[in-house]
Amino acid sequence: MAEVDADRRPQRRTTTELRRELGLKEAVAIGIGGTVGGGIFVLVGVAGGKAGPAALIAFSLAFVASLFIALPYAELACRLPMAGGGYAFARQVLGPHWGFLMGWIYWGAYVFLSGYVTIGFGGYLHAATGFPTTAGAAILVAACIAVNLLGVKVSGGVQTAVIAAAIIGLAGFSFWGLPHVSLSHLTPFAPHGINGVFLAALVAFLSFGGFDMVAAAGEEIKHPERNLPRAIMLTLTGVLFLYLIVAFVAVGTISSDHLGSSTSPLADAAGVFGGDVARHLIVFCALLTTAATANAIVVVTSRTVFAMSRDRMLPAPFAAVSRRTGSPWVAVLINGLLIEGVALVGTVSMSSSTGGFLYVLHFVPPLLALVRLRRDNAGERPAFSTPAPRILVPLAFACSAGLLIASGFTGVTIGSAWLLVGVVLYIGYLYTQRADRAGRVG
Repeated sequence: MAEVDADRRPQRRTTTELRRELGLKEAVAIGIGGTVGGGIFVLVGVAGGKAGPAALIAFSLAFVASLFIALPYAELACRLPMAGGGYAFARQVLGPHWGFLMGWIYWGAYVFLSGYVTIGFGGYLHAATGFPTTAGAAILVAACIAVNLLGVKVSGGVQTAVIAAAIIGLAGFSFWGLPHVSLSHLTPFAPHGINGVFLAALVAFLSFGGFDMVAAAGEEIKHPERNLPRAIMLTLTGVLFLYLIVAFVAVGTISSDHLGSSTSPLADAAGVFGGDVARHLIVFCALLTTAATANAIVVVTSRTVFAMSRDRMLPAPFAAVSRRTGSPWVAVLINGLLIEGVALVGTVSMSSSTGGFLYVLHFVPPLLALVRLRRDNAGERPAFSTPAPRILVPLAFACSAGLLIASGFTGVTIGSAWLLVGVVLYIGYLYTQRADRAGRVG
C-alpha cells in the first residue's frame, strides 16, 4: 500500500523544466522590450543617409526578413527548449565545433554593434553639452565596465522604465513631428537607387534585433503553438509601425544628407519642428536608452565569454569570478577593452556593417540545426511548427544571404577577419589540449 500511495503522489517538477507562465501579452512585452533599444535613435539616421526617404522601404524589407528568420527560430526553440539560445542549439545539434563558431560569431557581433550605441551616446551627449563625441563614448564604456565589475545589476523595474521612456519618446517624436513633414524632403524618393535601399535594409534589420527573445522564451509561453507565432507577429508589426513613423518624420523634416552625417539625427529633426524643448526631450530619451543598451551589451558579451570559457572553448581563466561581487571580472575586462576600442577608433557605419554581418551570420547555424532536426526527427511535431516550411526555411536562408551581402566590403572584410582569428585560436587551443592529454598519458 505504501508503494501504491507513493506512486499516487504528485511528481515534483524537476529543476530542468521551466513553467509555462507567460501569456500572449507577456510574450509580446518581452519581444518589444528586447527590440526597442537605443539603436533606433542612431540607425534611422544611418538608414536615411544610405537610402533617403526610401528608408521606409528598407524598414519594410527588414520586417519581412525578420519574420522569415524568426518563425523557423521559434520552431527550433520549441524543439530544443534550452537556455543559451542559438549557442546551445548549435552545440547540441551540430557539435562542439559549431558551438564554438556560434559563440564566437555572437560575441563578435555584439562587440562591433556596441559601436553604434556608444558612439550614438557620445553624439547625443555632444548635442546636449558640446562634449566631444568620442570622449563621451569612451566615458560611457568605462562606466559600464565599472558597474559590471562591481556586480551591480540594472533591476527589472529600471529596465522596464527605460524601455517605456524610449517608446514614449519615439511616439512623442512621431506624433509631434507628423504635421511638420514637408513633401519636398521626400523627393527624390530613392536618391541612391535600389543599392541604397539594399544597404539600408541591413541597418534596418539591426533595429529589429531582439525579436529572437520571444522564440528563446518558447518553453515558458502558454500554448506556444498559438501564442509563439502571434507574439512574434505582434512584436514585429508593432515595432515596424513605430519605426516607420519615426523614419517618415525624420526624412520628412530634414534632408537625408543631414540625417546620414548627423551624430544625433532624431534630436536634429526634433529641433526643426519642436525647437529646443523637443530637441532636449529626444536627447534625454536617447542618452537614457543608449546608456542602458551599452550596459546590456557589456553584460551579454561578458557572459558569452564566461559561458564559452566554462565550456572549455576559451581559456579557463576567462571564466574567473570575483568572490566579493560575483562578477565574471576577467570576461568583463576583456569585453570592456574591446568595446572601448570600437568606441575610440570605430564609426557608426563601420560598426553597423561589421556587427550587422556577424549578427545576421549568427542565425545561420541555428537554421542549419533546425534542418538537421527536421531530417532526423521527421515524425516528431513540436509545440510550434514553421508554416509552409519548404518555402519559409529556404527564404530564411535567402534573406540571411542577402543581408550578409548588404553589409558591404567593410562588413564582410572585418567580419571575416574576426572569424579567421577565432578559427586560428580555436585550432591552436585544440592542439594544445591534445598535446596536454598526450603528455599526461605518456
